[in-house]
Amino acid sequence: MTLNVRILGLIILVGLFTVSSFIFDQMVIYSEDKIREKNFLYKRSFNNYLSSKNVMFTTRDLMTRIQVKKNFFEDRQSFLQDAVSVLFNDNLIKSTFDENVGKNYFKNLKTIFTSRYQTLGYDILKECDLAYSFFKGIQVRKFDLNIHEDEKTIKAIKGLNKINLENSLKTHDHFTKKLDIERKKILSVDYGISNIDEFYLIRKMYTDLLNYYFLHYGYLEKINDAHRVTFNFYFKESSRFLDEKSKHERQKNYFILFGVLSQILSLFFLIFLFKTLMFLANKKS
Repeated sequence: MTLNVRILGLIILVGLFTVSSFIFDQMVIYSEDKIREKNFLYKRSFNNYLSSKNVMFTTRDLMTRIQVKKNFFEDRQSFLQDAVSVLFNDNLIKSTFDENVGKNYFKNLKTIFTSRYQTLGYDILKECDLAYSFFKGIQVRKFDLNIHEDEKTIKAIKGLNKINLENSLKTHDHFTKKLDIERKKILSVDYGISNIDEFYLIRKMYTDLLNYYFLHYGYLEKINDAHRVTFNFYFKESSRFLDEKSKHERQKNYFILFGVLSQILSLFFLIFLFKTLMFLANKKS
């Protein structure tokens, strides 16, 4: 290999690795842009995931509470109505209690159990007010459609937004407009139950009130189901963006490594080029 060919080869190698170093630097900048982009998308999806998770867990806890409270009120109503039914039935009283028990004793029992039975209605009303307070603590939000591009995803999110809004409004109306009507029915009942017919009338009112209370379980269930869908969707989406972010971070590290190696090789061949040129200059002199 002649000296001129060696110089030309060294110049080409220096230029090649210099250009490679520049290209890898640009790839690092590109990777950093992609990392920022994926990090933004990841945080946005993760926030949506957390929002759905919080609503889903809250509604699930409220649904469990509703079921437990309903069972409690039903058991309490069943016990009290059995007691009141016995106290208003002379035949059952004679077969159940001793003959020597005085009338005042049964009168006191009637007063105790009928008053407690009437208190049941007010307790259910208090539970309705408390359930509404719990509901107002739920974060009902509308998911942004502009962040999505896929038509199927947009259609699905739009449907979920509609479900959340409709059932949130139904629950709100359930405890505001409709509850006032149920409250007036209970408050219109005169204090004291003097006969079995009055007891049956009040029992129907309390049964209807308890069924009314349980209605919002279905509204919360639909909100819970909708957020379960968004929970799974945004969890997968945030995981995907996080994986893509990690991929670009690995690529960035590779580009930095290759860029540094290119600079070292460029400097290495540049030194050889200077040595060759110095050797050529000394030879001519």
